[in-house]
Amino acid sequence: NEYKSYLRMNDNTDTFMDNNILIHKLLIPNGNLTYEQIATQDMSGGEKKLINDFVYMLEKSKQLFTQLRNLPQHGQYNWQIHFSRTFDCFSKLWKFQQDHRTLLDTKYGLRRWQIGEIASRIGQLYYHYYLRTSDTSYLHEALIFYLAIRQRNYYGDVDDDIMQVKRLRYYARFLVVALLVNKLDLVSELREELRGLIEEFSHTHSTRDVDEWKGILSELSSFTTALSHVSVNRADTSPVSLTHRLLPENMVEPQKHLSPSSPIKLEHALIVGMKMGQPKMTELSIDMFRIGTTLERNPKSLPTSANPVKQFLYKPTAEQVLCSLAETCNDLSHHSAQLIYFSGCCIEYKEMAGNQEAYSSCYGLSFSHRDTTKKSSEYSRELLHAEDLNPFLRYPTLLIIDCDDLNYDFSNVSPAFKQPVLTLISPKCIPHAFKGNDLGSLLTMFLHCPLMAFSMICGVQTLKESQYRQGLKLLNNTLGEIFAVINTSKTTHRGVLPDVLT
Repeated sequence: NEYKSYLRMNDNTDTFMDNNILIHKLLIPNGNLTYEQIATQDMSGGEKKLINDFVYMLEKSKQLFTQLRNLPQHGQYNWQIHFSRTFDCFSKLWKFQQDHRTLLDTKYGLRRWQIGEIASRIGQLYYHYYLRTSDTSYLHEALIFYLAIRQRNYYGDVDDDIMQVKRLRYYARFLVVALLVNKLDLVSELREELRGLIEEFSHTHSTRDVDEWKGILSELSSFTTALSHVSVNRADTSPVSLTHRLLPENMVEPQKHLSPSSPIKLEHALIVGMKMGQPKMTELSIDMFRIGTTLERNPKSLPTSANPVKQFLYKPTAEQVLCSLAETCNDLSHHSAQLIYFSGCCIEYKEMAGNQEAYSSCYGLSFSHRDTTKKSSEYSRELLHAEDLNPFLRYPTLLIIDCDDLNYDFSNVSPAFKQPVLTLISPKCIPHAFKGNDLGSLLTMFLHCPLMAFSMICGVQTLKESQYRQGLKLLNNTLGEIFAVINTSKTTHRGVLPDVLT
């Protein structure tokens, strides 16, 4: 809670009233005074000192955040220390500019779009904090800042190329947050606004730069099309906003006489997306988006601080994945479990067929992003085999492999540490609706929303709200019966119930 803040607007100063502000990177903008210029200005000694203090805090804040930004994604201890220092520095910075806003406006040359740039960085860091902690309440903090920038039109007076790019980046980040909080109507509005800004951008920039932003807009359209492929409508045909995060009615409890004295908590999830050609937004593929939100509790009804920490890796190398797995083992606490998710493709390393001393199969998950027509021997270091995972199965593990062309059974992983491992593997036979990658992967969609996945397989694109509610009730009853079977099984590890399987 020490990092949380609530945004309010003050019409008198036209600033955000907030004592805990985070800034990503704040350079002394063109048009503002440098140290040398401050010394020559017609100001009192006290005014010069205040402006010098402000410039110093800007530079110090930039240094601290650069250190924070350059930290690896994995490893919680160092990150918490750096974040606390950075947060404290920016809190003081914001309070300072709030107290001396008039002086900074008139003597330093602080402009309106610079306030918008600061607020945009605040949103970025709240999003960054969400990625580190999986606490979805910080997504809503980021959304508040992004909405305020748009409502107050802080980027309305941009007059140079650099600020046009910053404005486009703000919209791209805003869209990601809006998608994650399931504000699809807002996403549609922002997409059209971004389209207009890209058109304006095209008048003064090179074709290459414009094509890059048009590519982002195209990715967004493909992403939202996949998300809304099946719609649920009310009686008046208006769409129903659905959440696929965990709700209280989906939480299941084990029978009291089977409840473990020390239950295992799902603490960490490594989510790896390697599938080519899938809809994506920035470095978040549709599969990664779906499995990530599925692991989160609905912030309106459940405590979000209990969400497992997630690490997203989009098209990494095999070495990066192995490094992350090792760091996860180091970070996990006692009585905790991990989830390992892969969405990708499986290929054969033919040169291994006659020499399988190390591996039981010549098939493996591919981490190659190169031309697949080359000889498979060039991909030996870019394959991940089931046996590669064994050293990292020192804790209870849920392993999910979603590969449409999986020719190798990853369920034969043999952990040497006597810890339970549950493996979910995509089917070998894929329905026609999921041929290709336009809608995402079959197994992931069923884990995300089974009813929607079933509708997609059946070619149903529109459901009445009453049909959806009835189907959801039947689905929850079925899942409850399945859990009861697992719950009473003599072979089920008692500690994994209920958090891991839920």
